Amino acid sequence: MLVISVALIFLIISVYFYNRYVPVLGVPCMKNLELTSPVKIVDVRDYNYVEEPLPVAVNIPVAYLQRNYHQFKDEKVIVLASSHLEKNISVRYLKKKGIEVIGYRVIGNNCKCPKLKMV
Repeated sequence: MLVISVALIFLIISVYFYNRYVPVLGVPCMKNLELTSPVKIVDVRDYNYVEEPLPVAVNIPVAYLQRNYHQFKDEKVIVLASSHLEKNISVRYLKKKGIEVIGYRVIGNNCKCPKLKMV
């Protein structure tokens, strides 16, 4: 019984860390934004901490995605985040709801992608 309890606790902790810290496969870091196709840019950074706002982005912090994800049904989405944690949580949530996430960009962090610019 003790072994099963320990295994269950380990499994719960593993799932928690996986959802937060393991990157989502198949969602690349976006180097440039080419807005030739209809793409929504979702800025999941907190309203108070947005240093470089993008005028074409829809600002919905991660905490409000559950209420507002329906705005992006049947659209391709690019996620802007301030940390990899925000990016992982929001990309997983949007993909779970059936929204196609085609890329991400972590702003204000040492992401290996060049600076975000509109092309």
